[in-house]
This record gives sequence, C-alpha cells and structure tokens, in this order.
Amino acid sequence: MSHASKEDVNEFLKEFRRRMTQPEKFIFVNRKYDFTSIGLTLEQATYEVLTLKYVHYDRGPSPDHRGDGTEVWEFGKPIDGDTAYIKLKIEDEICKCISFKSSTGPFTLPYRNW
Repeated sequence: MSHASKEDVNEFLKEFRRRMTQPEKFIFVNRKYDFTSIGLTLEQATYEVLTLKYVHYDRGPSPDHRGDGTEVWEFGKPIDGDTAYIKLKIEDEICKCISFKSSTGPFTLPYRNW
C-alpha cells in the first residue's frame, strides 16, 4: 500500500481546515460516528478534527466506497488514552467527517511520532 506524502497530507488538511471554518461548510455525516463513546461533545470532536496533523494520517486518499467519485482520507488520533478513527472527505465544497469513533485499528500511521 502506498501512502500520501507528508506534503500531500498537509495540503489536504490545510484545505479541509480552510473550508471547515466557513459557515455551514462542515458536517458530521450520520454514517459511523460515535465520538460520545470517547467522551467528547460535538464541539470537542470538531476541535479534534480541526487539530489533525500529518502524524495522525493513516491512509488515503482512497475512492469512497459509495462510488461517487470522491476520495476519503483516514486518520488515527490518540484522545484521552483511546485512539479515534477519523475519516474525512470534501464533497461539493462541503467538508464531511464520515467516521469518528473509538478504534483499535488496524492502523498504519506511517508518520506517527507519539
């Protein structure tokens, strides 16, 4: 499996953050998110997405399994002794978090430094 470069991950996250901070440009999609199981509120989960860095990168970009022509990026982020699996995409100018849940992996985390 090939991974995106640190620069590509940073570019995606920069664009994602730029868009997500605009009014009504960020949503949690009701697919698979349960940030409450990690003890987070919506505001805290949003903050965790906003503060993702390349060291949290796991996989992607990969085609969304829905076949809609969009790509997904996957991250693993330690939060309060747990590891959150976070899947993001940009679709129609909207930043979407399509998964945010506790996970044990498997993770690749090629740039991990924690």
